[in-house]
Amino acid sequence: MVGATAAQMLRWAESLPEQLAYEAPGLDGLRTPDHPPGRVLVAGMGGSGVSGKFIEALSQNGDTPVIPWPWSGVPWWLSKDDALVAISHSGETAETLAALRGGLDSGATVVGISTGGKLGEILKRKGAPLLTVPGGMPPRAAFGFLLGTGLRAVERLTGGRLWEPGETVEALMRLRDGLSSGGHTDLDELARVMKDHPLVVYGTCPLTAAAALRLKQQLNENAKMYAWSGTLPELAHNEIEGAGPGEPPRRLCLTLADAPPLDEVLRDGVHTIILKSKDPDPLTAALGLVLRGDILSLALARERCVEPGPVTRIEEFKRRA
Repeated sequence: MVGATAAQMLRWAESLPEQLAYEAPGLDGLRTPDHPPGRVLVAGMGGSGVSGKFIEALSQNGDTPVIPWPWSGVPWWLSKDDALVAISHSGETAETLAALRGGLDSGATVVGISTGGKLGEILKRKGAPLLTVPGGMPPRAAFGFLLGTGLRAVERLTGGRLWEPGETVEALMRLRDGLSSGGHTDLDELARVMKDHPLVVYGTCPLTAAAALRLKQQLNENAKMYAWSGTLPELAHNEIEGAGPGEPPRRLCLTLADAPPLDEVLRDGVHTIILKSKDPDPLTAALGLVLRGDILSLALARERCVEPGPVTRIEEFKRRA
């Protein structure tokens, strides 16, 4: 949505709890099968696809593996014994459409999450379910709609329980209201410190790794800045060797536990800024980091004097592809 203003982007970011509470039309008709799938592939790219990383993290203690798939087409092993959830907010993402077609060809149980587009047309022709989410916003601004619908769809496909929607929504409302009443002062100050530096965002567990990827994407798209995501302990097996001479990037670390010893591990003279979430429910804690990260990315856009709404380079790439 090229015309989205900074104020609109902030309102959408702050609507995360309400988005998560949304129940898509068609969910009631999505029944748990007699034989749950052996695996669930969650296909999607960018702001649509990051939901798969959260669902993967939440599924790790369940009976059905969930595998995020940010690629075109499908893996060779996908079969009629599996399921594919294709997430594309626009319904036009080429890689996700290729995955959808591959899933249909494989005989897998297929579900789509979208505003419609070509994805909706394909599913309608095949008689497969489409869970419709609201449009009128960029995909990255619809994160809560896509994640909440994805979680509900995977729960119905597998018969498992991944989250408690009511408790998560209420906790995030309290966090949102607290941030708003304080005027986002802490995040605004953090943006002033970080505005002129490339950023690396680290996670320390599967859920915070997903939140770190989300923040990396928001920094790229909203603040128009170089940013990457990584994980600890993985960095201690490779990245530590590159923390030598030269100007290192600034670091953010998202964690649900005590502050990890990143400064001690890397020893490059850069102080790591820790964003910690203390909610006892891990998903709520991670989504609290997402909410704060989204607002931080918009504060950085303001500090860098850029408009967060347009994604000109992405649109140009799509036209060339």
